[in-house]
Amino acid sequence: MIHTLMPKKYYKVLFYITVIAVFILAITPSSHRDVVPNMDKILHMLAFFVLSLELNRASSTMEHRLRNMGLLVAFGIFIEFVQSLTPTREASFYDIVADVVGILLFQLLYSLLRFYRYTKSS
Repeated sequence: MIHTLMPKKYYKVLFYITVIAVFILAITPSSHRDVVPNMDKILHMLAFFVLSLELNRASSTMEHRLRNMGLLVAFGIFIEFVQSLTPTREASFYDIVADVVGILLFQLLYSLLRFYRYTKSS
């Protein structure tokens, strides 16, 4: 299973590295044009899916999962706010929606896998 690959403290470190990388990518000018329509939304969903995975692995109780979801949404809003202050980026409500979709997709997949493991072991 994925949760047995690394101790929780390493997921925390990986999470912080990913947060920094996502933030830097979000505020630097984009040098490419979208080959795929709405590619930026897909990248937002993927980034927040990965952030959800890492943060969930670092602290995985239900109470922490709900808190983590809120923190990640706040991070997405913060990124959009900072982008609104830069001359080369612009804020988008739909980027926040894509962030939330990435977070919720991870939570759904995680819950389904847990349910599958629970029913399989019963």
